[in-house]
Amino acid sequence: MEAMVTQPRARLSLFWISTYPAAVHNRLLSIVAIISIAASIAGPGRAGSVDSLLRRVPADSLVAPLRRIEGNALHPREAAEAALRLGQLHYARGEYRRAAEAFSRAAARLDPGRKIEARYWMGMSWLALGDPGQARAAFEELIGAESPRRTEALLGLALAWERQRRPEKAFEILDPLSREAKGEAAPPVLEQTWRIALRLHREEAADRARKRLVDEYPRSMEATRVGLEPVRHSTTVVELGPFTTEARAHQVADEARRAGFADVQVVLRPGAERASAIVRLGAFASADAARRAADRARRTLGVPVQVVTP
Repeated sequence: MEAMVTQPRARLSLFWISTYPAAVHNRLLSIVAIISIAASIAGPGRAGSVDSLLRRVPADSLVAPLRRIEGNALHPREAAEAALRLGQLHYARGEYRRAAEAFSRAAARLDPGRKIEARYWMGMSWLALGDPGQARAAFEELIGAESPRRTEALLGLALAWERQRRPEKAFEILDPLSREAKGEAAPPVLEQTWRIALRLHREEAADRARKRLVDEYPRSMEATRVGLEPVRHSTTVVELGPFTTEARAHQVADEARRAGFADVQVVLRPGAERASAIVRLGAFASADAARRAADRARRTLGVPVQVVTP
């Protein structure tokens, strides 16, 4: 198995699987996680007893011996490594809170180079737990220019913003990242850029990300997924506002969601003197559907409303 799977691909696959729908996620996550643990044995600088344990003990029996190694105060380096592996194992089982706790213990004790791995996995765990705030805190520590996890951490940060219903913040990260990402990190970045750009009606950015993904990484699973979905074209939307502050726009967006509107996005519009923000509803398949939504928004929200047709 070690000869067939390299550690970086296993790690990145684990990250991206965390964004799949739950049914797919649960089936694939444990498989790839265990592959990642096994593949990482070959890496340099690992603690000897942890290496030996991983080589001879089946994955489903690893928790108790890893805990024993972690609890051995006489060998702090091995204990820290065991905490990292224990976190990976909990993550693979879907025990995300235990995983986050184990990664936190590992990050507190590992050497700086290995600490990055613990922080990265901690961010993944918080994303899986549905706590994007904690995930952001973990990923933000890994986005320095010299960090080997910079691209993956920026992608994680964008996903955290998206899960906080701030796709415009995610797009601010992903748009430049989609131009510079290379290697195995590029396909998931490009796919996510494409999806969020479409949500924000940034067709040019969406087309650019999709084209690079299909042209440069045609055999990736991300290119396959993108290729199976039809290219979306501009459709009619409803705009609320403009509002003088982003905070007010987000307040109206939350009110719109509570009123039952779907696909609600806050869009910033920089102006000559100051920026403004709008709340966009849609898109709608027809102008009539958009007008009906506009009338309902006007009645229930009491803010300026207009229908915009490209």
